[in-house]
Amino acid sequence: MARLRTTAQPSGHTVLVVDDDDDLRSTLCRLLEIDGHEVLSAASGEQAIELCRARNVHIMLLDYFMPGMTGEDVVKAVRTFDPRVQIVLQTGYASEKPPRQMLRELDIQGYHDKSEGPDKLLVWVDAALKTYRHVRALHASRSGLEYILKATPELHRLQPLDDLLHGILLQIQGLLGFTSAMLAVLTPEHAAAAPSGAVLTAERQEFTLRIGTGRFDHTAWELLTLEEQAQIRSAVESGQAHLGPEVILPLKAGERTLGVVMVDNPAQSSGDLHLLELFAAQAAVAVENARLYSLATVDDLTGLMNKRAWLARLQETVQLAARHAFSTSVLLLDLDHFKAINDTYGHLAGDHVLAALGTCVQQQLRRSDVAGRYGGEEMVVLLPHTPAAGALIIAERLRGAIEQLQVRWNGQGISVTVSIGAATLPHPVAKTLEDLGVDILTRADEALYDAKRQGRNRVVQHVATDLDSSVQFSYEGAD
Repeated sequence: MARLRTTAQPSGHTVLVVDDDDDLRSTLCRLLEIDGHEVLSAASGEQAIELCRARNVHIMLLDYFMPGMTGEDVVKAVRTFDPRVQIVLQTGYASEKPPRQMLRELDIQGYHDKSEGPDKLLVWVDAALKTYRHVRALHASRSGLEYILKATPELHRLQPLDDLLHGILLQIQGLLGFTSAMLAVLTPEHAAAAPSGAVLTAERQEFTLRIGTGRFDHTAWELLTLEEQAQIRSAVESGQAHLGPEVILPLKAGERTLGVVMVDNPAQSSGDLHLLELFAAQAAVAVENARLYSLATVDDLTGLMNKRAWLARLQETVQLAARHAFSTSVLLLDLDHFKAINDTYGHLAGDHVLAALGTCVQQQLRRSDVAGRYGGEEMVVLLPHTPAAGALIIAERLRGAIEQLQVRWNGQGISVTVSIGAATLPHPVAKTLEDLGVDILTRADEALYDAKRQGRNRVVQHVATDLDSSVQFSYEGAD
């Protein structure tokens, strides 16, 4: 059994030639190589079955009469594990079963009389490969549709926008089978000004590359080639998918263009573009829903969850914690001497400080933690599944990171510190479920007041006992 290498332009198809006649098999392999096929060779039915199990064979040219297993035996064996390979039986003996009978009884796609010569066989090969491509396209369409139906609920689950965008890339890569992808979004003012993609001109379009994988990982919009940027703009203007070395899919929610997904397409295969466009439409709706959810739940200035949404999350978490007996903690942060910052540098500088503080807080937290803006210069952090000792560690890490933060404003550095109050849901819980959120926040606020009273820039932990008395633990930072 030998593998013969193709030297012509590759066709992308793999053909298995099975014949016990070495000369005939070698000649047929050379003919198929000229057509650009990858050719595998087997001298027996057993070798043919072994190759079909090991390789993705598209078409098998199978001699009917061989020592050991006949061609009919091979067909029946192969069909137990591969329903898609196209099989053309070859015969050189008039005593074998008539072609119509074989086609009726066996799952084969052709029956060739060797006496008719190689040209007729190559016609059978072309016909079988065309059928193979059709079967593969149908399978891909069915698989792709199943993939989209399974992915849609995950896309429409409420979640942070960047998590959603990353999920979209992974889903599209799974659908296409490629490794490099990126998602660029139109800046809000451009997206809002464009009721349809065609309104945008190449000069007016501004994009931000939000997330990328493979070669697009850590890539900015400015680092894309001019040709890639132009293709993206063209796809947005036309509202149509672009197919070439890259697949570019506009993300449109109704008539609103939100951005594009670009995936490397090294084979420049068309695949099922309709399925990809359908998936892109689902993804665009999910992005729009996430954007609207963000508008309703996220504080514009700090990027943290707003008070109303954070309180709802707190209530859900403490109720679950009480029912299932897992620890939950809350941190209440207050920026020290914030009025002095506003008086010295102005309220715009104060806003700038709060935005920097929100970013710093978010960077120090775990994925499961939920930070919010409680009001003014106060921020809150919900720590699910976190006992008092863990809350104290996280609070001190936050305090230290903020103390090291240098906020620049008009060429000047503004140093900031915070006071932090921490509280943990007691066990066993003595209060009703409705009171738990208020209780833990009240105790965190009392601990914050103690931190301020003790000199600021410190963490004070309020731990409730079964009798609702309290003990304060304080970590003090440098003033």
